Amino acid sequence: MEQLALAKKELKLAKKEAKKSKDDKLQTVLEKKKKLVQRCEEQLMKLEVQATDREENKQIALGTSKLNYLDPRISVAWCNNMGVPLDKIYNKSQREKFAWAIDMTELDFEF
Repeated sequence: MEQLALAKKELKLAKKEAKKSKDDKLQTVLEKKKKLVQRCEEQLMKLEVQATDREENKQIALGTSKLNYLDPRISVAWCNNMGVPLDKIYNKSQREKFAWAIDMTELDFEF
């Protein structure tokens, strides 16, 4: 925000100087200042969106549905059929917790 305010002040000064004299160098400086202000505004918008996303994601536990609502036998059977290692789906403690599902699920498991 501070950079944006500073860039806007510099843009105003550059506009005043460009109006007083019609020098080509001042016109290029004016264009550079305009691009700087635009870039600062885009960065500010990007940071605001990131902050909003970060706040909204604090309320969501992304692994909860996998643990509480999916039958682990289904996940294990899918991993076996697709050739995906179980450590990509479940961490070590989850693999220990669902050892029963890992042991009993075979390639021909139907869900």
